[in-house]
Amino acid sequence: MIQQKGGFIDELGTIFSLSNWSGHLSYLLIAISYWLTDIFWLRVVAVIGLSLEILYFWHSGGDLRTGIGWDLIFIAINLYQLYRLAKDRLSLRLPEADRDLLRSAFTGLDDSQIARLLVAGEFVDLADGTTLAEENRALDEIFFVCSGRVAVTIAGRDVSHVERGSFIGEVAFLTDTPATATVIAEGDVRALSFERAKLKHFFDNEEEVAGIIYQLLGRELAGKIKVSNRLLSAGA
Repeated sequence: MIQQKGGFIDELGTIFSLSNWSGHLSYLLIAISYWLTDIFWLRVVAVIGLSLEILYFWHSGGDLRTGIGWDLIFIAINLYQLYRLAKDRLSLRLPEADRDLLRSAFTGLDDSQIARLLVAGEFVDLADGTTLAEENRALDEIFFVCSGRVAVTIAGRDVSHVERGSFIGEVAFLTDTPATATVIAEGDVRALSFERAKLKHFFDNEEEVAGIIYQLLGRELAGKIKVSNRLLSAGA
């Protein structure tokens, strides 16, 4: 019994000895990479973990060429994908004037994802009195207000005013129905305009971005409904 206990302790000592530190650290880093949601850092941590695993195999003795070979293949794949991600992040930059607004409005997206989203739309300057949406009429665009203010009316009655950082036309976009309100620019307005068809095509290829944008649109819609109900009740 004492000998068995001593053997077990010796095995534990071997497993957790300093000579195996690279193995423990490599598997810890690989496990951590599975928890990361940012794909760039997931791949960085994975490459480091796989490199340490190769070091562990190298010092373990025995014929571990198969494991080392597959680790090298995994590292090569991750390094290539990191190159593509870094290239995207360097080439797709947010406009400096709108950077802070876009980051705060599109919470959950990194700069490269927001930059790709911008490619699916275009910045437009709208003069005072421009109609962005007309009640009960089909709306082929959705707008994100970057600066300025717009008035929202339903059945000729003012229900709210929308300012920078808000979407226009999200109800029609989400439900594929005509606009539920008339929206008119009050003064000069700068907005990011998305064609419905083009944006949906973009979402087909960017499922992660699409999921976050739909969540943001849903939350904003709920907030606008509360404001509109409050204003209508006050004016009743």
